Formats: sequence, structure tokens, C-alpha cells
Amino acid sequence: MKLDHVALIVSDMETSLDFYTRFLGLEIKREFELSEEESENLFDVASPARAVQLLMDTGMLELFEFRRGVETRPAGSPLVNGLFHYALRVGQPIEAFIERARKVHVPVYSIVRGGKTIYFIQDPDGVFIEVKT
Repeated sequence: MKLDHVALIVSDMETSLDFYTRFLGLEIKREFELSEEESENLFDVASPARAVQLLMDTGMLELFEFRRGVETRPAGSPLVNGLFHYALRVGQPIEAFIERARKVHVPVYSIVRGGKTIYFIQDPDGVFIEVKT
């Protein structure tokens, strides 16, 4: 079994696209719209939605922004049922990546486990992303 994609609800598509394309370097594969009826049938949400698929080396990241009548909220805390975090291999030395993240004010967190530092960043909606080399 292989993971095909992860889908995230975003509060502002343009802000999220800037983060995921400009900062993380993902490429847009395609964009599509869900009608209100499709959203309601799939997610029980009566709102049209904009979706953007972003390519990774393997799999995709899919972003959804609901258009109206839906109040979304930032993740804020990883201690909610559902997605806890996901991990990305950044393809460069982790220290350089973390330095670049800090320069552009991306939130960075770290823990030391077994003498090794493990780093996390947050996307614009507060989703935690573990970053690895």
C-alpha cells in the first residue's frame, strides 16, 4: 500500500499556495471546483469549494478552500482528533532548511530524541509538518 495524497482544508488558498509552492517548492498539478452539491454529497458541507493538487516526489498534497457558509478554524493545537502531523523529506540539509524557514517567519519547533534533533514547521493554518532530510 502506498499513500496517494493528503488533503487539507485551508482558510485562504492564496496564502497556502504561496507557502506550499514558493517556500516548499511544490508544483501545481491541477485546480478544480466542487459544486455545492458535490461538497454536500462528499463531505456534508453545503458550500462550493476550490481545490488545488500539488505534486510531490511521490504522491500529492490537495488543498481545499470552501467558498461560503463554512466557518473553518486554524489547527492551533495538534491535540485534536484527526491529522496530528505529516512529514516531508525536504531534499536539502535540514539546518539550511530551518534557517530559511526562520528567515521568512515560518514557525519552527524542535525536540531532541536520542541525541538527534527533530524539527517541525507549521503551515499558514497551523498544521504541523515534520521536516526531514
